[in-house]
Order: sequence, then C-alpha cells, then structure tokens
Amino acid sequence: MKEMMDLQLLMQHREEMLREVELNRQTEALWALGKGRAGRRSALVWEMSRYAGHLLKLLGRRRSLS
Repeated sequence: MKEMMDLQLLMQHREEMLREVELNRQTEALWALGKGRAGRRSALVWEMSRYAGHLLKLLGRRRSLS
C-alpha cells in the first residue's frame, strides 16, 4: 500500500514539474515576442494613446451636449 502512495506522489510531483516547465516556456516566449516588437515602451505609449483617445472622446461628447 505504501508503494502505491509513493508512486502516486511521484506521479503528482512529475505532473507539477511538467506544468511549471510549460509555464516558464510560455513566459519566455511572451518576453521574446515583446522584445521583438520594440518592447515595453511601445506598449506603454500605445496604452497612453488609447486612454487619451477615450478621454478626448468623452470630452467631445460633453461639448456636444452643452
């Protein structure tokens, strides 16, 4: 019985390690993708432009209501 529990624990540990390896691989792939397209700075500029666009759109609606 103890051997069965040990085997189950080993299999569970192996599955956890495989999941962790896959997660690390995906994380590295995302980092590489971001670096290839000019990195985090361009993403920040894009996000700021997006928020500015939303703000200008909101202000434009308020002007048209007045």
